[in-house]
Amino acid sequence: MTSKEAVEARLIGSFPSRFVGAMPVCQFLDFLPETDGRPATPKVVSQEELLALLRKFTTNFDLVDTSGCPDPSVVVGGYEFQPTVGLYKSESTRNGVTDMSTMEAWIIIKPSVQQDPFIDPPSNEDFTAPIPCPEEDLLPYWDTKRDYYPKFESSDKQSISTRAHMVACTNAFFETQFRRFGFSILICGSRARFVYWDRAGAVVSRRFDYTRNFILLTEFLWRLNRASPGDRGVDMSVVPTSLPDSQDSAIRELLGVGSSDPLYGYIVPVDTAFQNPKDAEGRPLPTHHFYVGPRPAPKQCGLLEQRTRSFHVWDVAQKRVVFFKETWRLHSQGTSTESEVYRELHSRRIPNIPTFEHGGDMSALGTKTITHLFNEAWWCCTPNHKARLPLVQHRIILGNIERNLSTFKTPKEFLTVFKDALTGEFHLHFSTHESAYKYLGLLHRNISMENIGITSEGCGLLMGWECCSPESRKELLEIQMGTPPFMSGALLDQSTQDKHHVLADDLESFLHVMIYTMVRYLPNATNVEDRNTLLQIFDEEYVIDEGGRAIGGSRKRKYLADLDFPIVKKFTAPPKITTLLRELCDLFLIRYNSTLRFMERHTPETRFKTRSDLLACHREMMAYVNLSVPSCEDWPDIDISAFYTIRPANRYGF
Repeated sequence: MTSKEAVEARLIGSFPSRFVGAMPVCQFLDFLPETDGRPATPKVVSQEELLALLRKFTTNFDLVDTSGCPDPSVVVGGYEFQPTVGLYKSESTRNGVTDMSTMEAWIIIKPSVQQDPFIDPPSNEDFTAPIPCPEEDLLPYWDTKRDYYPKFESSDKQSISTRAHMVACTNAFFETQFRRFGFSILICGSRARFVYWDRAGAVVSRRFDYTRNFILLTEFLWRLNRASPGDRGVDMSVVPTSLPDSQDSAIRELLGVGSSDPLYGYIVPVDTAFQNPKDAEGRPLPTHHFYVGPRPAPKQCGLLEQRTRSFHVWDVAQKRVVFFKETWRLHSQGTSTESEVYRELHSRRIPNIPTFEHGGDMSALGTKTITHLFNEAWWCCTPNHKARLPLVQHRIILGNIERNLSTFKTPKEFLTVFKDALTGEFHLHFSTHESAYKYLGLLHRNISMENIGITSEGCGLLMGWECCSPESRKELLEIQMGTPPFMSGALLDQSTQDKHHVLADDLESFLHVMIYTMVRYLPNATNVEDRNTLLQIFDEEYVIDEGGRAIGGSRKRKYLADLDFPIVKKFTAPPKITTLLRELCDLFLIRYNSTLRFMERHTPETRFKTRSDLLACHREMMAYVNLSVPSCEDWPDIDISAFYTIRPANRYGF
């Protein structure tokens, strides 16, 4: 088993430099509305009587000691990271003592102040102020006249462990709930801090001695106790719901939902781009539609990776099953939403994409991150911290998607679906991906298993356009996008910090998707050890750097740089499949094999294409796939549904 230190390092690496602090405590309290009626607060308390006293100020919650009861969602790498105390809504139904899916907030308690993961700058009384200032105020922490630039995140071993504990609980909280933001409390010895979390970062308060100033702790908890669900960060656009008894079992079967599984109602904005705000009789048109569906299965990945949820839901108005997708997208001026991209793709008649029905941003309901707003606050310890773009929740409804790529039924269907996503009938037989690239200048930038769908007729669809960018927008192409297991080795290389996303990166992602899917789901004679070795190429751990880039991919670069193609040799499959993989891998040798790159640079120009030219267009890759489709008639026509359980889903859910 991986060491706990390695697991903690991975947790810390998934949340790089996203803690913004140290916000003055009185200012932090403004995250929650003021309320009256707070019980009398003792002036001095001891650590031993803390929990008993806190219950006076959390009358709407149950404070439960969760320290000895793990929840699977906060077990990471075999190690437990559950909170010390969970705050649950009174009389709420929960699955066990620790249930992150129903927790309203949580407290982590460490015995020693030395375990505090953050370092506050001195307060104003610790400075020799050159100018008069009110005694109760704190000075700007980055004042150049003081030549003082504190490091907020402590590098002490105990501090790192505490910070990893915080991140693990937060990952589980957001992954198992419908939340816009959330709150937690950290107590180290006699010192306490408040933390505000959203999907882009965390704002941390300055620490205070709660044993001497208990009113700050009780004021925060009392405000939280009296706050509405929306003020506590609950996503009010998702509500528990039920179906009429006469329809319940039939709709659950269509959705693949168990009879005892909870159902939820989802609000999705209506696409009004081409509609009048009123109908023919002058009545206002609806701004949102309502759908019923399950809670999506958690993926146990980091908060910054929890960008997308997608699953089938029931259209209450149209009485049919449709595909629901929710994305937390980068909110930047000049970027297109996925809704706008789908409208453009359909207007240009790009083939093999899902039917777009409607959708839009949920910002009207407050579903937008705010932690970036504090990066340059006067109290921020890291004033030169690169400002990050906010995230906004975006929802869309798509049609004619029945399954995703991982559920192909036969080898023939797999290659047909893959071909459809890459190569569709359009103009001069340009591919789906190439049509968007050639005629709209769009790079998809997120080719993955989840983004290749299958219709009821067994045809393939290329979806998941939320990360796409115009080739002309170089500044956007510098922002790393995609699903790490399927991103190109070049984009994940630490030495290519300023790399732009290019066509070859998308084409390489198609190759990674094909190999992963074949190794994991296609019946073959490869032994379990070799199969797992091959899958580890894509399950490699990735580190998120301070710029938010995933770093890793060394195994991908290694297998694509090897002229002997060890990945193909280990994969025992029918000869025609092996030949196809060898041909496709051969296209990408030039990206990673230094000998070939050297030879190409020193070869006189000829009338023939160089190896690099093969990755500058779709034609070569399309040719190999197109030639393989007729020959797949000879592949074993086996129903592979029993083969799905070869290996548990990884942290990305596939």
